[in-house]
Amino acid sequence: MTFALLFPGQGCQYIGMCKQLIEQYPVAAAIFEEANMTLGFDLRALILTGNLKTLTLSENAQPAMVTASYALFQVFCQQTETMPACIAGHSLGELSALIAAGALPFAAGVLFARKRGQIMHRALQEKKGRAGIVVDLAYEVLTQLIAASNVDDYVAIAGYNSPQQVVVAGHPRALASLSDAVEQHGGDFIPFRMIPMKADAPYHTTLMTFLQPELEAALQDICFEQPTMDVWSTVIGRIIQPTDSIGDILRDQLILPVAWTPVLEKMTCAGVDCFIDIGPQKIIRNLVRENPNLPTSYAFDEPEDAQKIRDYFAGGLYDYSVKRYANV
Repeated sequence: MTFALLFPGQGCQYIGMCKQLIEQYPVAAAIFEEANMTLGFDLRALILTGNLKTLTLSENAQPAMVTASYALFQVFCQQTETMPACIAGHSLGELSALIAAGALPFAAGVLFARKRGQIMHRALQEKKGRAGIVVDLAYEVLTQLIAASNVDDYVAIAGYNSPQQVVVAGHPRALASLSDAVEQHGGDFIPFRMIPMKADAPYHTTLMTFLQPELEAALQDICFEQPTMDVWSTVIGRIIQPTDSIGDILRDQLILPVAWTPVLEKMTCAGVDCFIDIGPQKIIRNLVRENPNLPTSYAFDEPEDAQKIRDYFAGGLYDYSVKRYANV
């Protein structure tokens, strides 16, 4: 099996995430302790016993997701005694992937995640725009509808989550026009304001350009190294090379759409035959399963999936769809 690890972005956080990991694995407990020391507040307590509304604030959710994902990654490596062929991350998850690949220390990464969350929260405060998800509508049709909705206001694709799910963002009036058009063409539009853990702002569009200088200033403090494994970037749509500026990629991520589906399909063409969601919950796993062009996927934070993963590395992954072990 040639497997890749996938790191989720903001929106997968939940109260109590990684509780068992912290209790059972010293490496996970140490990561949370390092996060607390670096950030100067008790992130661990917020995650384990806080309230979801506070945790969902970008300034808290982003370092929380990076910390939880990195802890899950370290426990995965400890349990399986193996490393992935390559990795990728969805939005904020690309930062988690870069930390896992050794491109920057965890402490620098979690501190940047905190600053990134604080910077991005300004987009909510200044009400630059809104966001939502379009489901069950072909890309080609959606592109045409977006063009028609862009007459007086701005709306754009902010993320290609799966063939059935596309994130759009822009000015409220343009989004309202697009919503009507989507429904007329048989699709559905779900505003982010209706999704409790989503930040309702036009991230990954040019409406975020005003925040780039501040984000770039935060990146100046980080000394990036060449990743120790292949990291597929959903910003540039390929593996990060030694000639690429990781700082520029993380800066430009703010205004460019998340090319999730195209990158996963390229990873599959490059030989990946299994994706493992290495962050909290199983949202990324489910997005992979929505795409018939992608191979099987599992979520390490989901108990049944985690057992299947451990079974595989212990001698063969049991394929429940055909009730047999896959060849190792």
